[in-house]
Amino acid sequence: MRRLPIPSAEDGSSPVETLLLAALAVVLAAAVVGVALMVTLEPRIAPDPTDPALATGSPVAAVPVLEIACGADAASIGGEAVDANSSGVPVKISGDDGAALSFASPGIPGYRMQLFEPSGEYALPLPPGPWVVSCVGSDALSGPATLGTFEVRDPGRVYLRTSPDCPASGCCDEVVGLSPGFVDDELGVLHDGLAGTGVLPTDTIERAAYARSRLTAQPPNPLVYRVVRNLQIVARLDVARADGTWSALVFGCPAA
Repeated sequence: MRRLPIPSAEDGSSPVETLLLAALAVVLAAAVVGVALMVTLEPRIAPDPTDPALATGSPVAAVPVLEIACGADAASIGGEAVDANSSGVPVKISGDDGAALSFASPGIPGYRMQLFEPSGEYALPLPPGPWVVSCVGSDALSGPATLGTFEVRDPGRVYLRTSPDCPASGCCDEVVGLSPGFVDDELGVLHDGLAGTGVLPTDTIERAAYARSRLTAQPPNPLVYRVVRNLQIVARLDVARADGTWSALVFGCPAA
């Protein structure tokens, strides 16, 4: 079969070929314009208004002191967030003598306190996170009234974690009768007094939670320590004093 000759660059083009090439160029140009319009005009997926990256407003400002009222005249909470410091969470509480407050947070043991005076400022040992506070007045409220929610923030990273790096092993062991020299050599006394509970001489014992918190009975605030072994927390120690005697509650990992 005879093949048609392929025109070279040196050959002249016929008018028909010229028209065909021009038509092809017009078609290609139209296609390019169409693709550009499709890219420009294609529908966009509507942004999710709940996406944090799209938030334009600033977060809720933390109050310097969280004000809580619990009593016959008022039951309220002032503020949605508060910054912790090395002594704890600053709160100012007013209410009736005998009024009781309860603080609850997901995954954290609850905290309760009772008022023995009409008002006061305290540093509560509440870990960072969301909290709900409720109160029962001494005589005005027959049942608990939820005051509201707030968040404890830790911008200065002052809170030292206390939860052992192991599954929970029940409540705790209590060691009563620590040496009276605790105030002079707290870490040495803890090492000696807790030797029978599994604390090793090579373990590190250090103040935890809020390291500058003060031991108080009202509100309940023990001194908190953690036992570290091989870079893991193996126990939490809550140390308190009653009737002149120092004692410790040991929340530790199960014995190996």
